[in-house]
Amino acid sequence: MKLKAVGMAMVLALAGCASFPGDQVAETTLPSMSSYQQRPGVFVDFNFYRGEADSATAVEVPQGRDLLKPQLEAALRDSGLFSRYTLDPFQKQAGDYTLKLNVYNSGSEGAAMVSGMITGFTLGIIPGSAKDEYTMTLQVLDDQGQPLQVGQNHDSVRTWMGLVFIPMMAYTPAEAINDSFRRQLNALLKQLLDQQVLKYAQGRSLLMRG
Repeated sequence: MKLKAVGMAMVLALAGCASFPGDQVAETTLPSMSSYQQRPGVFVDFNFYRGEADSATAVEVPQGRDLLKPQLEAALRDSGLFSRYTLDPFQKQAGDYTLKLNVYNSGSEGAAMVSGMITGFTLGIIPGSAKDEYTMTLQVLDDQGQPLQVGQNHDSVRTWMGLVFIPMMAYTPAEAINDSFRRQLNALLKQLLDQQVLKYAQGRSLLMRG
């Protein structure tokens, strides 16, 4: 019975939760590439990890990758930067760039658990929070597999739990994570354009590769 009461308390606490991105990466406006008749094709090698960026102990989390794939495809489509894009290695074509995109979540699971337990035991009266730290890295490989550029940025998402957050339940974790992911990706794509890592050609001239 005690375990059931604790479980119910945590359910009641989690019934009121709201998530907000840290906004550490500003909104980025990508330039229109509609005047460029020849744009590069890309294969995006996308992976999601639990742990610090580039750490040997980081663990791949396929579920996280799968949840973010729709947002990634939408961002690539809406960017208008590429003549074609694919996340399937078997659909990669000769001459395509490879974008190696990795996302690392290094938030503290232990602190989140303790905070959630306190909120649960007090039936949501004492609010708790959990913070996810997201580092996104992007490396570009040319059609010969040679690295051209590496970029990185960082953002976070904090989720608050407790009765006081019931009116803000529309701010779901999925929306906050997707918003953070989109801003991080657009910022890195803009960085590649500014540094001319991907080169575009107007008219009928040949596409210049990095």
